[in-house]
Amino acid sequence: MIRVGLVGCGGIMGAHVPGWKAVEGRAVVTAACDVNEENAKRRSSETSGSAAIYADWKAMLADGVVDAIDCALPHHLHRDAIVQAAEAGKHVITEKPLCMSLAEAADIESAVTSNGVVLVCAHNQMFEPAPRTARRWIRDGRLGRVFSLRTVDCFFAGGGNTVDWGWRGKLDTCGGGCAIDTGYHPTYMLISLANAAPTEVVSFTANYNQPTLEGDDSAQTMVRFANGAVGTLQTSWGYGVPNGHWQIAAIGEKGQIYGRGNTLYFQPLQGEVEKHELEPENGFVGEIKHFVDCIVDGVAPEQGLYEGVTVLKVILGGYQSEKEKRVIQL
Repeated sequence: MIRVGLVGCGGIMGAHVPGWKAVEGRAVVTAACDVNEENAKRRSSETSGSAAIYADWKAMLADGVVDAIDCALPHHLHRDAIVQAAEAGKHVITEKPLCMSLAEAADIESAVTSNGVVLVCAHNQMFEPAPRTARRWIRDGRLGRVFSLRTVDCFFAGGGNTVDWGWRGKLDTCGGGCAIDTGYHPTYMLISLANAAPTEVVSFTANYNQPTLEGDDSAQTMVRFANGAVGTLQTSWGYGVPNGHWQIAAIGEKGQIYGRGNTLYFQPLQGEVEKHELEPENGFVGEIKHFVDCIVDGVAPEQGLYEGVTVLKVILGGYQSEKEKRVIQL
């Protein structure tokens, strides 16, 4: 039985709760940590009901009550929590982003590899049916050579001077704005679908209607991959999904793949469009099941250290591109 500590019991941890309930019998939440005691108690009651309550993850790690942690802290705390957990021999699943800089990523990589622990990045949308199946189809060669990709994650978060972004509103605690937060999703989907290393990035960011946000509320980014494919991702807190856009879309020499959620289409160069209604899957549940599989069965993470660092390189490269007004080599 894997003993799990929830580290950061705020809003996003609520989305993880069904995942931990789905792996009952294989894993159990034995600790819940948050500076807000009521948050920790709430997540305990929603899971095992008997988790030890902590205000400090260092104390939780020192007490030896967990074998793994689920990290859902503000961005600027990820590096320390992940490194300290790995050095204590604990496996880690972490919310996005992996961390806020490549220097922090190097620290994480060193701690994870030297201590032989599992690190899974909680890239939940890659565990949803449409992106997951599209990834498999592309890797199986259904498109042949991939030419073009597009991924989208946009929503209007409300605007004006009344929006309180909390730690997300500050560059020193968020690391940027929408691009490093919600934009993380279309970035990892783009990379996963391309099935090749990103080599160049150019990005345009803006803040259209979020005056209380220090960072960007929107970004459009283009990435060239080692296999020649070019991908575009769009993300925003300032406007909703553009009309006619899909969560994912890919074009290759044999046709096109596009869809969202549980629905995926394959359009061959010739012939009728195929519509596939896929088995529904909660991406948060899927990623936590996968994390447990990786620990128990020795499965290599699908979204692990390499994926987390690569996504970060693209996003930080995008910010550098905007600042320096040029294409960045990765």
